[in-house]
Amino acid sequence: MTKHLLASVLLCIAMSARADSGDRRITSYDRWAQLPSERLLKMGEHYRNVALKPDSALVCYSILANRYYEGHRSQTDIERSVMALTQIAQLYTNDFYDYSKAVSYNMRAQELAEKHNYKEYLPHILLNNAVVNGLINSYSNNYEFSEDVLNDFKKAFDLSLKQENWDVLITSFINMMLRTTFNNKESFIEREMDIVKHADIPKATPYLAYARCLIDGVRAMDSHKQDSALVYFQAALDIAQQNPVPRRRAQACIIANDYLLVLQWGNAAYNEALVTLKTNEKLATDYDMPFHLLDSYKNLSSCYKVIGNQTAATKYYIMYLEEKDNLINKKKLRNAQEARLLYQLHQKNEEMRELGYRQEMKNKLLTAALIFSVVLLVMLVLLYINYRQVRERNKQLYRKSLEAIRTDEEKRLLIEKLEGDILKYSQKKKDESERESRLVDDTKMSDLLHRVFMVMETSDEIFSDQFSLPRLAELVGAKRNNVSEAINNQYNTNFYGLLNEYRIKEACRRINDTAHFGALTIEAIGQSVGFKSRSTFTTVFKQVVGLTPSAYQKMAKSR
Repeated sequence: MTKHLLASVLLCIAMSARADSGDRRITSYDRWAQLPSERLLKMGEHYRNVALKPDSALVCYSILANRYYEGHRSQTDIERSVMALTQIAQLYTNDFYDYSKAVSYNMRAQELAEKHNYKEYLPHILLNNAVVNGLINSYSNNYEFSEDVLNDFKKAFDLSLKQENWDVLITSFINMMLRTTFNNKESFIEREMDIVKHADIPKATPYLAYARCLIDGVRAMDSHKQDSALVYFQAALDIAQQNPVPRRRAQACIIANDYLLVLQWGNAAYNEALVTLKTNEKLATDYDMPFHLLDSYKNLSSCYKVIGNQTAATKYYIMYLEEKDNLINKKKLRNAQEARLLYQLHQKNEEMRELGYRQEMKNKLLTAALIFSVVLLVMLVLLYINYRQVRERNKQLYRKSLEAIRTDEEKRLLIEKLEGDILKYSQKKKDESERESRLVDDTKMSDLLHRVFMVMETSDEIFSDQFSLPRLAELVGAKRNNVSEAINNQYNTNFYGLLNEYRIKEACRRINDTAHFGALTIEAIGQSVGFKSRSTFTTVFKQVVGLTPSAYQKMAKSR
């Protein structure tokens, strides 16, 4: 696509009458390609409408269009590429008169706008399409009125009305006026005339006042108010002459003169009509507008024929035929229909290729989905097996915890039963120690461990979050270091390890005692046995029991 755009640019430059300027544009292409998009848009507008250098404008717009095909795909890049393609189509229509390329670029612009849902520029594209179709119809079918072409302009009109694109709306409407009023078909656009005349369109819209003057003039002419019609058409001509853009000023003046010509012709003012036609001929020649020039030649031939100057009539008729042949053949107006057909065939081929690609991708996706389903099924089976294994392990851990709880309960009962005997034994040992000069260190250690054991087994104070090693030493009547050493030697752990085991055992008992503790949350149970946070409780519980408190509670409730 990029190569085609660049080739078109270089071809137009090479064929331009300004050969030196064309060479300079080719040399400047790389430099211009580095310019930002906004700068290129302004340059293109300037070269086209002010400097009247369409070859330079084509270079600017082609660089912009290329950026999309070079991979610039942001929304802004897409919008500018659509705008550039549309401007290129207008250049080929109005400046280079290569209508096959105009059709091609306009259809590319429409395809790109619809593909990326860029609707703002569709009115311009529809207007371009209608203009080319209108030219093909006018000069290939001997000026016969075509309702299809009129409907093309109405599509552009209606869409621009919906989007409030007033410039395109007025331009579309003026084209509809030209196609209906000169064929006595103005009734076909009564709705559009009322919209332009009475709708709340910004007054600053170009050609709005001009279009309204044409409407008033046509309606006055239909009412046989020739003087009023003359005033309105003359007002339209005055407005046209104030346009600062030379080419647009010339085109608007030619159209206003065409309406004045109708009145002059109807009043048999043939000398005035000749002056008007000569004015149009000069404007069309000066600003290279071959279609208006063709109309001027044909009307001059008819006017001279009515006046009786057969020589001049024949001369202009021959000029008309030559210019028409030039437009239809040399300017490739005839090839525009072929270009449209070829582009549509290309689009159909692309659609078929896309359908084939989609079917291939669909088959690949189905295969991938089948493989994924099989893998997923295997994973689910493995997960289920693993779940069963984990569940069985959890049950075993839970049963082990229950067994430990029962053992602790039996120990507690045995301790209560033997407590008196132990106290008597301790008292006896104490009496013996008093009689002896000193105790053996092992006996002291045994007695200390016994007191630690009794506190841990019988005191609820260990479930307070304030319980500590100093407090345990105080309860057993020993020094802190001696208590810590005794625990390390006997239980092979430190004070907090022993304390956590007793607290977790009590937590398990309370979780299983759903009658009294079933309403408590995990966090509340952890706090009731001395843990300040749920995270610490959960970590220690899993270390001691092998299950999380939540899993343990779930199994306790199901039991």
